[in-house]
Amino acid sequence: MLWKQLEELLVLLSQEEYRTALALAERLGVSEKTVRLRLKDLGSLLADHGAQISSKARFGYILQIDDKKKFDEYIKKESEETGYFPEREKERSEYLLAYLIARMDYIKIEELCDFLYVSKSTLSNSLKSVEVILKRYCLFLERRPNYGIRIGGQEFDIRRLMCDFFIKRQGLTGVDISHQKSELVHLAEVVKGLLKKYGIRLSEIAFEHFVEYAYVARKRMKSGFYLRLDKGSLPEIGGKEAAFIRELISVLEAQELITYTADEESYLMLYVAGKRMIGSMLENDSNFVIREQTDRLALAMMELVRRQFGLEMHNNFEIRMTLNQHLVPFDIRIRYDIPLKNPILKEIKQKYCLAYQISYEAVGVLQKHYKKDISEDEIGYFALIFQLALEKDKMDPSSDILVVCSTGKGSSRLLKYKYESEFSGYLRNIYVCDLLELEHFDFETIDYVFSTVPITMEVPVPIVEVGAFLEEDDIQKITRTLRRGNSRGIIARYYTPKRLLTRVEEKTKEEILRFLCGVIQKQEKVDENFYELVIERESLAQMDYGNYITLPHPNQIASEETFAYVAVLKAPVIWNKLPVQVVLLISIGRGEDRNRQIFYEGTARFALDKTAVRRLIEEPEYEVLIELLGQ
Repeated sequence: MLWKQLEELLVLLSQEEYRTALALAERLGVSEKTVRLRLKDLGSLLADHGAQISSKARFGYILQIDDKKKFDEYIKKESEETGYFPEREKERSEYLLAYLIARMDYIKIEELCDFLYVSKSTLSNSLKSVEVILKRYCLFLERRPNYGIRIGGQEFDIRRLMCDFFIKRQGLTGVDISHQKSELVHLAEVVKGLLKKYGIRLSEIAFEHFVEYAYVARKRMKSGFYLRLDKGSLPEIGGKEAAFIRELISVLEAQELITYTADEESYLMLYVAGKRMIGSMLENDSNFVIREQTDRLALAMMELVRRQFGLEMHNNFEIRMTLNQHLVPFDIRIRYDIPLKNPILKEIKQKYCLAYQISYEAVGVLQKHYKKDISEDEIGYFALIFQLALEKDKMDPSSDILVVCSTGKGSSRLLKYKYESEFSGYLRNIYVCDLLELEHFDFETIDYVFSTVPITMEVPVPIVEVGAFLEEDDIQKITRTLRRGNSRGIIARYYTPKRLLTRVEEKTKEEILRFLCGVIQKQEKVDENFYELVIERESLAQMDYGNYITLPHPNQIASEETFAYVAVLKAPVIWNKLPVQVVLLISIGRGEDRNRQIFYEGTARFALDKTAVRRLIEEPEYEVLIELLGQ
């Protein structure tokens, strides 16, 4: 393949006169050393195609054509299929990353400079960019004197990187990846057929991730890279998953002439078990078993929600079981660092802001248990479960419909309750499924299909495409009227005029909290250790809103009534890592309060609204606060 740089050099060479490396370098805008390296590579390419590059001391280089017909045919072919070589920094870094990932051994800096036709300083900049990317995946550049560099870290982290960078982003800039696309399509068909055979259901997103991982794993094994797993801590895998993976492996081994090790087989099973959908609206899953430890974690999360938010969920058996079902594959993902992207995370944070805040607090139980950070994607999925609990609390007690959703069991059940809540007077039965389950659904039992994703297969009943969050204007207006008709008056009970403090001059987090808690202890019925409970909660991981606002609260219920105090600071202060100018301290009361959810929703929505927070900072008045909270 004749790279662009070599093609440019060939054009500058003459058949009639010698040209020096300096003259060629000036024309190309590179160093003399780079020109000599490119001339060497160009000479090697031309040697088999009827030409050669001759050199003469003090005169330079000249192009000699020995077989004009052969040379012309080669140039014609290359002009139609000129190869790609990176020139920009970003492209060079990605190209370098791909090159290093493919190598087993060390490579010296000098060799890399020659390979990329760049100086050491240019290569150093590219390597810094590569290290930034590697760090995101717990990888690093391993340096060894006299040997060079190579990528260090775990094999499954390298595979995660490859899935994100070279599969999801569809390869390197300028490099033909048509073969990759066709191979992925073929592999997807094989996987889809076997999933159907064994009755295993994955959401569309999980299905795509599994196919991408299986593709990368196959490529890595063909290059000699294999995974190693700790056999002592492997969880039990269901019979369906095991049979599915074994047949898939036998097909791939026959096609690719590779051998899967026991560890590679186990990891594929973990990948499926970590992403599969537990249970089904169409049939029961006999493989699902709740372990005692899993149920303890679910109960601990529900207890934290009760203690910090005053929301009683222990008696809600369905929520408890849904948490358990979600925790089974979550356990596998978190222990083996299997990523799970949440495509609707932004919408969850906007539409279900209270549930997201509850989830953010509740996963602290999981962080403590696993001693690992929980990603925002995972927090978003737990938020769907907590939103389900919030919806059931608000739900009131014709046609049969099917709702098609692509983001997993939690959001499917949530959608079901949303439809029951919004249209209870018109619906008799509501079913939910994803696109893969749609092929097996009995359409004689329904009148309509409401789908959040496009459906291409023929369906014998009307299909209506809808948003995942029922965002039509008429439904929004009806919902606001029914649920929040008197929300402004309700919220004002919690945010009284005496609870708004303006132009607070304290300059550190500790000073502000001590001042705020001092005012609260004078004006409210709170426990004597109220300040200590707030500080104790602040010592744990905090949710960063990024809107110049923070929401401290006691580590447990510590007041007779539910209330909120708002302190607008005279100037911003650094709270944890970000600047804060509005401190909204919430305390949940011990008594029953049927309006508490309206209070929470208004508070969470306000905290996530950057424009609303900014307006309160500019206009720190009580009427403005109530107006913003009631919007």
